[in-house]
Amino acid sequence: MDKKNQIGEIVERSKNLESMLKKLDAEGRGMHELISSIQEKLEPELNKKLRFIATIRNQAIHEPEFDLDKDFEAFCEACAKASQELEKVIKPKKKLVIKKTEKNETKKKPAPTEPGFNYLFLLPFLPGINIIYFIFILILSVVSSTKYVILLMLYLLSFATIAEGITNNKQDHIIIGVGVFIVLHVCNIFIKSIHFPKLRYIPILNITIVIGRIKNVIHWRLFFFAILFIAMTIASVFLVLAREQYIAGAVLFALAYFGGIILFICAGKKIVAK
Repeated sequence: MDKKNQIGEIVERSKNLESMLKKLDAEGRGMHELISSIQEKLEPELNKKLRFIATIRNQAIHEPEFDLDKDFEAFCEACAKASQELEKVIKPKKKLVIKKTEKNETKKKPAPTEPGFNYLFLLPFLPGINIIYFIFILILSVVSSTKYVILLMLYLLSFATIAEGITNNKQDHIIIGVGVFIVLHVCNIFIKSIHFPKLRYIPILNITIVIGRIKNVIHWRLFFFAILFIAMTIASVFLVLAREQYIAGAVLFALAYFGGIILFICAGKKIVAK
């Protein structure tokens, strides 16, 4: 099969999978965003297959020099398996919808005292307490890739420890930093890399594998705004208590407060509900 037909096959199979993902209420522009929006509904192995498919699809379309022959068979096999597994996930949902239609049940909104009401929805509207909501959103934005975030943070910590040991001539700190780095390097060897399998054996460079795993999974907008509002809230308290700049502190706190409500309306409630 020539390259043009291969690309056509890749696009067609990707569209079919995107259509199936949307049946599970997936939202987003590209396939990676669709997967991220419903990844809690997907098994880890299915998630990996879909990520691989989305990556190959993007490279095939956007990278003219990409070698299709290398991954084309693996792509087709992954598409077939992913399609079968998605069909199993979609079928129970269809049955549930039909069952509800037959019974003609009316949806009842849960009252605050009923099970299922999420009191986190109140936090953005409570001045001072809404920082808990910001922290919750921050955690939620990275929870799907927690282990990779922890690995990256430990890498950075080991570098900082080594640098501090060298600067202050503390041999024990250097030994600790190097020891942590070696452990992380060994752990990283066991993380599979689709495109650069040998890169995971190379010290320092194998951090790119961790970063690659993180970049398509984290909800970056939530992550950025959560950190921004947390910083603004802390800064406002500092201005009032430490610097006695009451007006500046109040203005900064008000910005964080109303910004948090907007964040909640635009994204928070929607993602928590999933």
